[in-house]
Amino acid sequence: MQLKNELNEKQYEAVTSRSRFLRIIAGAGSGKTRVLTYRIAYLISELGVEPFQILAITFTNKVAKEMKERTAKLLPDFNLNGLTISTFHSFCAMFLRREIEAMEYSRNFIIYDEEDQKRLVKMIAESFGHKKSDEIVDDALSFIGYYKAKGELPGDVNVVSLPEHKRKLFNFFVEYEKRKAEAKALDFDDLLIYTIKILENFPDVREKYASKFLHILIDEFQDTDNVQYKLLRLLCGRRTNVYVVGDPDQTIYTWRGANQDIILNIEDDFYPMETIILNENYRSTTPILNAANKLISHNKKRVPKDLYTKRESSNNIVLKIVEKPEDEGKFVAGEIRQLMFHNKDLKYSDFAVLYRSAYLSLKIENALTSQRIPYKVYGGTKFYSRKEIKDCLAYFRLLLNEDDDVSFERIINVPRRKIGETSVTIIKKEAGFAGLSMYKYVKNVHKYDSELKPNVINSLFALFEVLDETRAKLDQNLEAYSEVLDEFLNKIKYKDYLEEDDETKDKIENVRALIDDVRSYLKGNPESNFADYLQNVTLLSAQDEIENSDNVNLMTVHTAKGLEFKYVFVIGLNQGVFPNSRAVDDRREEGLEEERRLAYVAFTRAKDFLYVTLNRGYSFQAKENLTPSMFISEAGLQVARKPLESLYNSSNERLYRYNPYSELDAKRAEVQKNIVDLSKNNGIKWNVGDLCIHKVFGEGKVTEVVDEFIVVNFVSYGVKRLLGSHPTLSKKE
Repeated sequence: MQLKNELNEKQYEAVTSRSRFLRIIAGAGSGKTRVLTYRIAYLISELGVEPFQILAITFTNKVAKEMKERTAKLLPDFNLNGLTISTFHSFCAMFLRREIEAMEYSRNFIIYDEEDQKRLVKMIAESFGHKKSDEIVDDALSFIGYYKAKGELPGDVNVVSLPEHKRKLFNFFVEYEKRKAEAKALDFDDLLIYTIKILENFPDVREKYASKFLHILIDEFQDTDNVQYKLLRLLCGRRTNVYVVGDPDQTIYTWRGANQDIILNIEDDFYPMETIILNENYRSTTPILNAANKLISHNKKRVPKDLYTKRESSNNIVLKIVEKPEDEGKFVAGEIRQLMFHNKDLKYSDFAVLYRSAYLSLKIENALTSQRIPYKVYGGTKFYSRKEIKDCLAYFRLLLNEDDDVSFERIINVPRRKIGETSVTIIKKEAGFAGLSMYKYVKNVHKYDSELKPNVINSLFALFEVLDETRAKLDQNLEAYSEVLDEFLNKIKYKDYLEEDDETKDKIENVRALIDDVRSYLKGNPESNFADYLQNVTLLSAQDEIENSDNVNLMTVHTAKGLEFKYVFVIGLNQGVFPNSRAVDDRREEGLEEERRLAYVAFTRAKDFLYVTLNRGYSFQAKENLTPSMFISEAGLQVARKPLESLYNSSNERLYRYNPYSELDAKRAEVQKNIVDLSKNNGIKWNVGDLCIHKVFGEGKVTEVVDEFIVVNFVSYGVKRLLGSHPTLSKKE
């Protein structure tokens, strides 16, 4: 490796430092993944560290895979067997497969995701005399999540101090853990909690790992939570070297436990700590970085740094203000269409539309659809969370674990087997008395005096026969897993069942994609088995599913973390929307600083052009028209007196010009004649039966008056709900 030729001065310093404890403050686009990869390669090739002595923790499985591939390219002559690059959860899952028997727990555990957890809590609620839809289900999930996020199990909770209503929730917690154990299942939080408990309570295991991993490297360290940090400290021994990379300005996950103080104060626990700041950005242009730097400089809780870049450019930030939310969508779609027309080298995947909250995507989706622009929404319903995929995965898990009640209840009547809620209730009750899982109870029902009807038993026995046959084939390993599973889904008539659905084609294609995914995973990971595949898909994040397909990318800013695109549209930059009013109200200054960091992350996803859009539409929540976000002025993006213009030069290169001092031209003056002055109101008191005239909708009759709103049945436009004081309304006498 020619390090000095391939790295800048600060990157070279970060890669080759001999300090035992290193904190790399890596600004957006400064090449942190490059630095991490080169650091691993440097340790192996130059310092003689064995690959199995290195543990690198990343934020997503996607990044972990990329780092493994990059390291292999840098070290083509080295055997990298034993090198561990994974997420916290994946590392803990691997650790527990080897060590969990120390806690008398089966190493063949399955992993429950959020949907599985909720299904289990609903089952518990029913057994406690509640309905699945009762509010106590969500309350119990929140209660369980609160304690487990702190690394606590029921035995760690001070029950005496709990108020009466919380003790009921505690009972859910106890039963939840009991049923999970019976099902040989762990949830996401358990992966870290159980790993920590083993390291704390079994000194020989802790010593084994502390002496094994002599170098621990952690990416995105600003998003580390207290439990993860505790795990890091437990993995460290007398000779462990710690190397953390992160950016306090990009801490955007405190709402799920990330603790920014960890990266800011890590030198208190690891001393002496060397800090190196990477502040040369290779992604964005100067105007984009200047705006991002100005914005984030308003935060007080940070490590001061100013990103700079050698990618000089004319002004390429577009600030667009429109009247209605729908107009934002039309603007985005129109710009993409124009840019694609004038630049044949662009692809749809070069564009990303980012938003603070998922609901904002609707107006963009509608506009893109009308323009026939292909797009994909990320961070919504993930591929592995779609119903048909969850159904198949539930079947696959039952092939490995007959104690999994959550999966069994999901598929007991899918496809339809004429097994109703009454039969399911009987199975739950009788299985509980017998001390067996639902699956094992029905399989041995002939040993008990059961109320189940013969047709139900026969139907399930037919399913069990196919499951047993398939399980045997998987165990024999004579055929490709994917082929066995595809045959299994045909035998239980699951694909026939999907044919009954209105959206048949997409769902069947999704199932085929799942089978291909099994084939691809096992081909790419020949040392893995089917159980490893199921574990892998459970641990995937929304970002891991982002593909290299040619679609416009729609996603929340949280999902966009770590990604980059040539053209980025950040929509909905309205006060109360971004920054989000609830986040600020709940956490005051801390909440505002996190919202500002989120905007900083959004801006710095842009490589070549950044669009910032907002609208002046009416907010029913705020009961007033929307106003520009405070982040616009903080970033130095002045509201134009004249609309932004898009011009083309002779080479079809797109130029964006913004002149805040130019006079309004005749065309703008003409347009302004039709703009309503929203600072005024009509001062009319409305009553049911009044006739009104609307500037656009024409004549109508008031049918309802609710506070400041009126419902009007217009002759030409039908029923509309309007603000009674709106200046476009007048009363017809």
